[in-house]
Amino acid sequence: MSATTAGKYRFLCLVLLTLLAACTAEKPVEKKKPEQPPVAPKPARRAVLSPEQRQELAFPPDLISKIEQAAGSKAEPFFVTVYERSRNLKGDQGSEREKLAGFSVRTKNSDEIIKSWRAGLRVKGFLIFKSHRGYGSLPDIVTVVRGNNTYDLLKIQGTEAPNYHLDTTAIIAWLREQQKLASFAITGAGSDWVEGRFVTQPKSLLPFARKVLAFAPDVRQYGPQTADKLAVRMKKTNSFLLIWD
Repeated sequence: MSATTAGKYRFLCLVLLTLLAACTAEKPVEKKKPEQPPVAPKPARRAVLSPEQRQELAFPPDLISKIEQAAGSKAEPFFVTVYERSRNLKGDQGSEREKLAGFSVRTKNSDEIIKSWRAGLRVKGFLIFKSHRGYGSLPDIVTVVRGNNTYDLLKIQGTEAPNYHLDTTAIIAWLREQQKLASFAITGAGSDWVEGRFVTQPKSLLPFARKVLAFAPDVRQYGPQTADKLAVRMKKTNSFLLIWD
């Protein structure tokens, strides 16, 4: 092999080795997996009042169906938490459990339904009330339970205002005191709010409005900012709202 030929051979080997090293260092191209569209969670199914629960409630046969028809929705079970006193071997006392106490319907006509049915159900030993507020964007929840005293609704719902050091008993006591100024019935209650409808409005709503704002200052966040404007609103709606955040 001549020197010229040997040189060409060495040059060719060098080129081949360089190309081989480049191919080895280059990473293989990975194919991108197609992006999966986001999966929206399925909404929780609402529990419909079962035949067994209807039998357990033992409400008048046509009562549930008529309220369902008025609301345009199926009845759902309404549970309350009850405390049972007991004592086990470890010395633990008491336990909580859920008890079926009534039924609920979802509707955007809650005020009309409560107004139409409240008096008739009351004389039969039933209370109908707003148990959840949808604030216009969602349906309200209207519930029917056994009872004669509308203040018991606050006990059922456990209405309280921890930030203002008010428990259920204190809120009921305040409401009873206001009955001296006006006659009203409790038409709604939740864990941190109470709704009342006047049977007889007070002679002047301004003092009542001032008392409401003093007792439940957070009312300002959901309506009129002053007692004067709140008095006008209460006169127009024939109702009042207490709410605590």
